Amino acid sequence: MIKRMITAIRLSSLTVLALAGCNSLAGAPDMGDSGDTDGLVSDVATKALSVASAVGGVDGFGGTLMDGYYDHMPAHMGFTVQSDLAPADGSLTVRLHNEADEPCEFHLAYFAGHLGLQERLLDVEVAVGEQVTVDLPCSEIVGAGSLDSPGEAGCHLQSGEAIFNTMAVPGFFGQDFACDSVYEVFLTPDVDDLDGDGDTEELIILSDGMRFHLMDGGPHGHLHGHGQGMMGTHMWSF
Repeated sequence: MIKRMITAIRLSSLTVLALAGCNSLAGAPDMGDSGDTDGLVSDVATKALSVASAVGGVDGFGGTLMDGYYDHMPAHMGFTVQSDLAPADGSLTVRLHNEADEPCEFHLAYFAGHLGLQERLLDVEVAVGEQVTVDLPCSEIVGAGSLDSPGEAGCHLQSGEAIFNTMAVPGFFGQDFACDSVYEVFLTPDVDDLDGDGDTEELIILSDGMRFHLMDGGPHGHLHGHGQGMMGTHMWSF
């Protein structure tokens, strides 16, 4: 079932890219100037560890699908020297997909140490069945809703309903994306009940951070003590 969902998402993404008028570019924030100092590496690492500690477990981003995330994440994040940080002159493209049946406003969050030590929020409206591409400064962490607070609103539907960010696992620079790459976030029906609440019709937000983390093998694949990968051979591989 999950392969069908992911395949459908990928095909939907390609279809949207091919349709004229369905791909729009949101206004890019100010890239700012580099303010890196020797202490910045430590500050960024502290923030990254705070975010990582909120991933996994019953109440964390991705729930129990992400168990084990915090244990191995510090070694992968690698914010230990100045060159590990996102460069001030880089950019990151975030592509937001709306597969719901009504318009939504994504609450895109990002943390770029060279811009300061506070999370930054950008609200982006995406029409039904469309995608919007946003250019951000290259950042150490990106996600939907508060980066270290699972259960925050990651987007609001036009009707006012909030869709929470519990499954929108934040992505990390060097782990889930690089400068000048594309990071994707989907608002989509939870047809495979990824959050385990028994509701396969509700909407959830899925992120590349979650998809990459759960893949077997390759630079983003991990073993979690549950056999080969999180789920056997396993269902997120494609």
